[in-house]
Amino acid sequence: MSGVIDKIALLGREFTIQTELIPGEEVRIRTLVYDGGRLVTSREIPLDPSLTTDDQIEAKVRSQHKLITDTLVKRATELQASKGGEAARPAAAPPAPKPDRVAPTGTPRPEIEPGSHLEIAIALRKTIGPFGLAFAHPAPTTASGYDTALEEVEVAIDAIMKSSVYDHVRLDEQLTMIAIRGQLATWRLAEKDIATATEIWPSIEGFAYHQQKISDRRDLVTFDHKTLTWSMSQLGKGTITEELRDGLSHLAGRDAELDAFLANPEDMDQMGLLEILLRLIDQTLA
Repeated sequence: MSGVIDKIALLGREFTIQTELIPGEEVRIRTLVYDGGRLVTSREIPLDPSLTTDDQIEAKVRSQHKLITDTLVKRATELQASKGGEAARPAAAPPAPKPDRVAPTGTPRPEIEPGSHLEIAIALRKTIGPFGLAFAHPAPTTASGYDTALEEVEVAIDAIMKSSVYDHVRLDEQLTMIAIRGQLATWRLAEKDIATATEIWPSIEGFAYHQQKISDRRDLVTFDHKTLTWSMSQLGKGTITEELRDGLSHLAGRDAELDAFLANPEDMDQMGLLEILLRLIDQTLA
């Protein structure tokens, strides 16, 4: 099958949504969203092995396409409605909000109970997430590249081990970091021998990929989705407010582009942040 392509007008721009079946060892369904020809988000899901006929597969592709399209329309509708404009598509009336929990925009900011498991999980991700974002990539290709990368790895591990949440890091992860530090000490004793460096990198890369999985925790998935929905509503106020930056700071360590925004918010405009939020909220879809 050739896939499904739709063009829709949202927020005064033309979005193209393309969904297709990707064959290979792991067959999957991929949806790409373009804003005026520029790729802004993508999502892939594995194809259920029980779907074997062409009709079943085509129905699943169309179902996934509709899910992403409806989500994009919903988020754009919420954003435009919060600005006082007309909705992008007529929608059913939402259930009556609880007066004590709902902000004027109609979207509540997620609460974080002090001392809760959620607060600890957010602090852990902020501490160890950047390690996963920085080093989950193939090995350097030059001796100088190894020198720079391994120096940065050592600094990053030391920072984690000195952090206030280190005691909450899982024991196996603590042991992995201790082992990597030991390997780095050996590398230094070997006068930064590149052969030694190449033996260390697989451990670093594997550990970095493991750290990225912290956002898969059920409590963080739920919290992230609520925060991103609230953030879209806040962005609809027409400016990137301090409250919006504060709310998004609780997602630190999840995404490199978002971390770059949090570090230097003045370097990004509303459209740049909108693209990040659309991509991240797509990733939190069930």
